[in-house]
Amino acid sequence: MKRAGCATFWLASVLWGQNGRVDFDRQIRPIFSDNCYACHGPDDNNRKAGLRFDTREGAFRDGGNDKIIVPGDAASSRLYRRISDQSASRMPPPSSGHSLTADQIDSIRRWIDQGASWESHWAFVPPKRPVIPTVKDQKRVRNPVDAFVLKRLETEGLQPSPEADKATLLRRVSLDLTGLPPTPAELDSFEQDKSADAYEKQVDRLLHSPHYGERMAMQWLDLARYADSHGYHIDSHRDMWPWRDWVIRAFNRNMPFDQFTIEQIAGDLLPNATLEQRIATGFNRNHMINFEGGAIPEEYQLEYVVDRVDTTATTWLGLTLGCARCHDHKYDPITQKEFYSFAAFFNSVSEEGLDGMDGNAKPFLKLPTEQQRAEQERLTPQIVRLQAALPVALMSLKQLKWEKERTDSMPPPSTDGLAAHYEFDGSLADTSGQYQHGRVLKGSVAFTAGPVGRAAAFDGNTSVVLAKPGALEKTKPFSLALWLKPTATRETRILTYATAIELILEKAQVLPHLRQVSSLRLRLADSLVIRSRKSIQIGTWHAVAVTSDGSTKASAVRLYIDGQPAEIDVLEDSLPPAPAGGPLAIGDPASGNPYKGDLDDLRIYRRVLSTGEINQLAIQEPARATLALPIDKRSADQTRRLYDYFLSYQADGDIPKQYAELKDLNRRRDELEKSILTTMVMEEMNHPRDTHVLARGDYRNPGEKVYPGTPAVLGEWPQDAPRNRLGLAKWLVDERNPLAARVAVNHFWQMYFGLGLVKTSEDFGSQGDAPSDPALLDWLATEFVRTGWDIRALQKLIVTSATYRQTSRTTPQLQERDPENRLLARGPRFRMPAEMVRDNALAVSGLLNPQVGGPSVFPYQPAGLWEELAFGGAFSMQTYVQSKGPDLYRRSMYTFWKRTSPPASLTTFDAPNREKCTALRLVTNTPLQALVLENDPTYVEAARVLAQRAIREAGGSVDKRIAFAFRLATARRPTQQEQAILSKLQAAELARYTEHPSDARKVTSVGEFPVPAGQDLAELAAWTSVASVILNLDETITKE
Repeated sequence: MKRAGCATFWLASVLWGQNGRVDFDRQIRPIFSDNCYACHGPDDNNRKAGLRFDTREGAFRDGGNDKIIVPGDAASSRLYRRISDQSASRMPPPSSGHSLTADQIDSIRRWIDQGASWESHWAFVPPKRPVIPTVKDQKRVRNPVDAFVLKRLETEGLQPSPEADKATLLRRVSLDLTGLPPTPAELDSFEQDKSADAYEKQVDRLLHSPHYGERMAMQWLDLARYADSHGYHIDSHRDMWPWRDWVIRAFNRNMPFDQFTIEQIAGDLLPNATLEQRIATGFNRNHMINFEGGAIPEEYQLEYVVDRVDTTATTWLGLTLGCARCHDHKYDPITQKEFYSFAAFFNSVSEEGLDGMDGNAKPFLKLPTEQQRAEQERLTPQIVRLQAALPVALMSLKQLKWEKERTDSMPPPSTDGLAAHYEFDGSLADTSGQYQHGRVLKGSVAFTAGPVGRAAAFDGNTSVVLAKPGALEKTKPFSLALWLKPTATRETRILTYATAIELILEKAQVLPHLRQVSSLRLRLADSLVIRSRKSIQIGTWHAVAVTSDGSTKASAVRLYIDGQPAEIDVLEDSLPPAPAGGPLAIGDPASGNPYKGDLDDLRIYRRVLSTGEINQLAIQEPARATLALPIDKRSADQTRRLYDYFLSYQADGDIPKQYAELKDLNRRRDELEKSILTTMVMEEMNHPRDTHVLARGDYRNPGEKVYPGTPAVLGEWPQDAPRNRLGLAKWLVDERNPLAARVAVNHFWQMYFGLGLVKTSEDFGSQGDAPSDPALLDWLATEFVRTGWDIRALQKLIVTSATYRQTSRTTPQLQERDPENRLLARGPRFRMPAEMVRDNALAVSGLLNPQVGGPSVFPYQPAGLWEELAFGGAFSMQTYVQSKGPDLYRRSMYTFWKRTSPPASLTTFDAPNREKCTALRLVTNTPLQALVLENDPTYVEAARVLAQRAIREAGGSVDKRIAFAFRLATARRPTQQEQAILSKLQAAELARYTEHPSDARKVTSVGEFPVPAGQDLAELAAWTSVASVILNLDETITKE
């Protein structure tokens, strides 16, 4: 929140002059804010000596004969005497860590001597439309923007820069309005168009491109903290891309900004709200969501509300409202009570503090396709019919009667040939009578509920060995049966018997609906390997059994999942006889690969169990174990399983058949429901929660009850507006609100010039920077409102100005006078945002998939990043599964954004993690960025495909190919010197790869895009090196 006061003071000195009249709001207030407000500011609870310098009344209060400020007489003012005192009583005191410079002290002296005029902070005063200034060089004025800029430059004795050349200008505006570079055909068309409105025609074309909405949305996603995962340490998936696509559509349709605001804040509260308007409210559901075990729901529900306050205030008001959560704001006139009154607007959402384990957290909106809707309508009446035929109450009574009247108890599984039996009912004991008890080598085993009584829970750090059951000789008949519930997504060994037998759970894969599933692989010795076609779902109980008749072929082995024979693929089929040796282990302690998940009822037999016996273990045994328990001792899961067993196998008449049909219909409906896309939205509770002021911001310390309201300093509530989110949205875009229009135009200005007219775009308060051109900011804000909040018109106004069209070349004079280009004597020049760097490489090479909208994708990424932070296979998005085909080349805004591990190549170029609202990205320049451009598969492949394109489209001449690739990347032709350097590089690389063909194969094999058949790989590798140098140029990744 705290800004660099010296920088602001310097800028104020530049703009208003140190020897002229002192401007209170831009020169004096920042000094007070930086150095005095902490003790003498808005915070009532921490104010010292009853003195305050944030209000006129406080600063000019009557101090008797020793007044704080005596207008016109600094020497008689206690304020000036205390700040200029060199003794221990000087202010600010040394213990505060603050001190005033000589220039600041002198400014306060001159301000008092000039009469100590006091104005309200500029941002809290509604903007008034300033008169467009008259300038000397009227020919330079293309629209009112230029008049304001030129007036300032004339005042400062500076000249504007000439207009950029056509190629540079088209590349600049193409990148700014679509995020993509111009094509050679577009460059040629513009350069050949000699009409007076040639540039305006290009601007109109770009403003109506479908990619315009994507470009505008990029900055909005940062503000909205958009991501595809929940955050916190589990960080599993969510589906919010329908909201992202809504934003793109809204910009492409040129939705007025006031409507854009209302629909995102309160679209659900509009009369007869449409599906689109409800989707729009996802803006305030983009915050992180927690469902960690042990977390407190009330605490996190408060955090979600606070996040909405912070994000809404930053995005539309440019204020640090969150600084008033624990106490009154120390710098701005916002009380803690006003913070919680603002929070009350967002405290009535029908949400839970802990949610999102299975994807989107409530409330969410279902978005079925037409086909899905038709299938729902077909299944529903069938399910209703069968449910009516099988009423739960009647079936439960039948089950109770069966339990009481059954004359023969279920027989236990056969013990014939039983070599070992581990029930895991609180121990690792072998209950077969063979006394081959297990023991823990490392860690500890916990016990939890299982399908057959209790189960053993393994945390992935525990090693257990069981005895050495002679039954598991791979050349003798054996059977092995167990229940398992894996939670790890990595490949892991469930059971290992030395080199003889391994039961392996392969690395999990992501299926539709984001379920993690694995296949089972059975290895006998090193030469007989089979894999199940049916999958094991991570986090779900499955009964697994293996039988072998002891012969040496795969045909002798049977694999069962959930009591049914599983189809298998034979990977290897030869079994040489060999002794086993060693104990049976859970996991594989020797290789450091312990099992992670739960196990129950492990049985080993010296014979081949029949299909019926295996079915009994999978189906009947859990029911038998439950029947042995009193009804009041059964868990909900056991009760459900027993009910299912009764209706499936023991009920009379046609009930089992009808129940089987109902189960199948329910299964199909459940699968359908899981496949229906949802998106999180705002939705009001029937009975809103009470909101209280919280002492120290702690949910455990509620104080005074408050009601929805806004800070008094920001204007009145609109007449007849309801006291809910809809009223709040209308208040935000009310013409009396001093901030919303200013903040909005500042965000857009920042997109084009790198910095806003207010540099601290996240803070328009007293700790923020003053506008570099207050009149221009207010004219743009009032013009924006006057034109009906027309976003497209505002963009056109800015990019058609002479100010925007200037060359970005600087001079020593400008570097000294205005290093940040705040006075706008030259055009903008800065490195592209992270997403644009990648999109530019894809577009230049020809790889870019131009599809607009749709689900997030998974392009190339260094291996293991997600897995390093994974929290178990029971949760989604713990393993990164790379996309295939065209999805690899989607625009970067469609890349799946995981908060704890955002896309590595994008964060290297300063993309945020999106945990919080980001109003302005930091910009760094590091060697890592060059390394990414040189080595990341995305850029290596782009260089190779750019090389293929040059070879294919530019002809056989080396010079033509270089010029072609260079112009694609930079929009200009290379100089003779550049041409010579790249020609020399191409020759050297061709010689190297011709001599080392294996290196050429390695370079040209990066990426999935195919190499043309018959292509000379040495030639392609050499041109790939040239293309890589071109893509790594500063000019290529910079908006000139």
